[in-house]
Amino acid sequence: MKKKAIIFSCLLVLPQIAAVPFASAESAVMKQNPEVVSSAAVKTMAAQDQTVSAKISKEQAIEIAKNFTTVPKDYTQQSVSYQSNWYPGNRTIWNINWNRQTENGYGNIGVTVDAENGTVISMNRWEDTYNQQPSYPPKYNWESAKKIAEQFLQDKAPQKANVVELDTTNLSNQKPPLHGNANYYYSFMRVENNISFQDQYISVVVDGNGEVVGYDYRWNDDVKIPPTSGMMSQADAEKKMKDSMEIQLKYQTIYNYQVRTDNQGTVKLAYDNRFNYPYIDAKTGKWLDYSGKPIEMKDYAAKLEPLSPNKPTQTAPANKDLTQEQAIDIAKEQFNIPADATLENIYFNDVDQYQKYPVWNLNWRTGQTWINVSVNGKTGQITNYYKEDPSRYQPLSEDQTVKQVVNYEQALEKAKETLKTFAPTELHAVTFDPIRNPKPENPEKMKEFYFTFHRLVDGIIVEDQFMSVTISTETGEVFQYYQSWDPQAKFPDTKNVVSAEKAKEVYFDNFTIVPKYLYIENVDYSTSRPIYKAPEVKVVYHLAMKPQDQAIYLDAVKGKWVSMETGEPIRGKVDVKDIKGHPNEKALQLLIDYYAIDVDDAGLVKPNEEITRGEMVKMMMLVTNPDPYYYKMNYMSGDRPATFADVQSNSPYFAYVESAVQQGLLDKSKGEFKPNETVTREELAEMIVKSMRLEKLAEVPNLFNITFTDANKINNKGHAAIVHHLGIMPAKNNNFEPAQKVTRGAGAQVFYQFLQERGKYSR
Repeated sequence: MKKKAIIFSCLLVLPQIAAVPFASAESAVMKQNPEVVSSAAVKTMAAQDQTVSAKISKEQAIEIAKNFTTVPKDYTQQSVSYQSNWYPGNRTIWNINWNRQTENGYGNIGVTVDAENGTVISMNRWEDTYNQQPSYPPKYNWESAKKIAEQFLQDKAPQKANVVELDTTNLSNQKPPLHGNANYYYSFMRVENNISFQDQYISVVVDGNGEVVGYDYRWNDDVKIPPTSGMMSQADAEKKMKDSMEIQLKYQTIYNYQVRTDNQGTVKLAYDNRFNYPYIDAKTGKWLDYSGKPIEMKDYAAKLEPLSPNKPTQTAPANKDLTQEQAIDIAKEQFNIPADATLENIYFNDVDQYQKYPVWNLNWRTGQTWINVSVNGKTGQITNYYKEDPSRYQPLSEDQTVKQVVNYEQALEKAKETLKTFAPTELHAVTFDPIRNPKPENPEKMKEFYFTFHRLVDGIIVEDQFMSVTISTETGEVFQYYQSWDPQAKFPDTKNVVSAEKAKEVYFDNFTIVPKYLYIENVDYSTSRPIYKAPEVKVVYHLAMKPQDQAIYLDAVKGKWVSMETGEPIRGKVDVKDIKGHPNEKALQLLIDYYAIDVDDAGLVKPNEEITRGEMVKMMMLVTNPDPYYYKMNYMSGDRPATFADVQSNSPYFAYVESAVQQGLLDKSKGEFKPNETVTREELAEMIVKSMRLEKLAEVPNLFNITFTDANKINNKGHAAIVHHLGIMPAKNNNFEPAQKVTRGAGAQVFYQFLQERGKYSR
């Protein structure tokens, strides 16, 4: 009897990025005007219709772009545009784009050419090809694709290839891809005098097929490189940073999305660098801000003081439900709402996970001006005010200057007066921190000033609770008032925190200190149009956090760096001790990299132990969507009901099980899931088929010619036939062994085979 064949014919639409060989396009010298550039408006024009003043003509730019990357015949030129004051580097550029839109798919190629010297400064291309199926694993991995990137750099920028080094900062967090549409990013940092630049580099992007799909040229040949003579030694730099850095105790709200019935974040005590600046001048030893300007730490008070030393004598605002009319009356009393303004919108937002009190939101409009007021629905306090006036953003002409009626200091006092009006009962609990409010470099040129006032509890700043005020320098009026404040927050006692000395030691354990060239663009943003000055370079020592794959903070009580998501101390990449030489080592390591399989503190995975149903679901979810944050955001709210009685919201598998239920991978009609029971091959086969959306096919009667010797023991024969014929779970000696328990190593291999096959099939 002739066997029935399984025929799967499904159309998969996934983006495919491909490229073709390129021609050299590096110019010998990149010229830039070292003088102050006129603050002419950025201009972009349809270059086909207008003549522009540029050394490289439109036709030359198109030819350069075509020589840099081959444009297939089925692509059409979509646009050519010219732009001055192009960021970064204040260049004038030509931007050329080609598109493809055919029955075979879509595509785009974009090339940016320096209009002064013809250097190609960026290239990006992508293709969405309907009829191509991405292979998994990709043809090229990170190491093999790196050779292509290096050769491309040698071909396109030969004069630079020998003065760069590959940035391997994040290499420890590099993970193999989970799909065939992989892109690998390589940043080749500029190196002078054996010191790498912070922001001068050439980057190359290579896809999983070995094609170059991205290129970015960030290089200025004209900038003056300071000599290294007079640099302090590495040891002296480390001592300088450790001795002079101020460690600060602060309150930090942690939203870890673990189950909390009150829907509130947890306030923790944390230590942090008070100034939070990452550089010191390698010659003077002075701390520098992000723009490379020296910071005199002695100019800042050691202790933050509240705006008022005493608690107010007046009682707190009444706590009652405000009506819509009452909220409108309060807004009109507090603000000058023009008589001709129309109340366009009224919204009422009740208490939710992120807002701890009800709010009335009121929107007025008069002409082109909008006035937005938010009123606390219980206390009547103003929580937000914003005046959207088009004149705020009206650019000045070349001969115009800002006519200020208040300077920076006067505006600050007006901001404090605003708090006295809108938050009189909180003045004793807010502070103005000059570090978080650096004075603008050219305050006399600014049309408005923005100030933040942070919450202060027992002299400790609360990082994410504050009030902000924006003052117009031309009228002195308040443009904006905003309050981020949790009146229900509970602040832990400081009696159990580790010492500042111990905290500083732990802090530096998670940082490296390395010499760098800091590239400073020198752009003045204080005016309505940015003014570009000659860039400069400083040699610095850079305080850089070691690469992390999650958000972390220094817990002041534990005295350790901990995960914001879990609250548990972080640990470096664990050296797994019991998978080397295992037949399924590659598959095991892949799932370990994506945290789909846990490694214990001893570095053991125990690959020959049987996996549980909970582990199976976790593996499936994390290989199909490897973002743990997604599960916490969508499935870990305190009021989410549990589908199964034995997988409640405090279970480590809760988010993964609920996600699987939502995707239809688990039968939610059953009252229990039994997460701790071991998994059989038949159960795993059923989940694999459901995930591939082939369940309906598996249930078609008599579609499959089942020849397994143990077919009478298989309940879902179609599922077994599919995973067998696809090679995901092949039979052994013609026995499918449906009741056999699945080990961790065998399960990892099944999921690895699943990744190879899933891209070929869609719903």
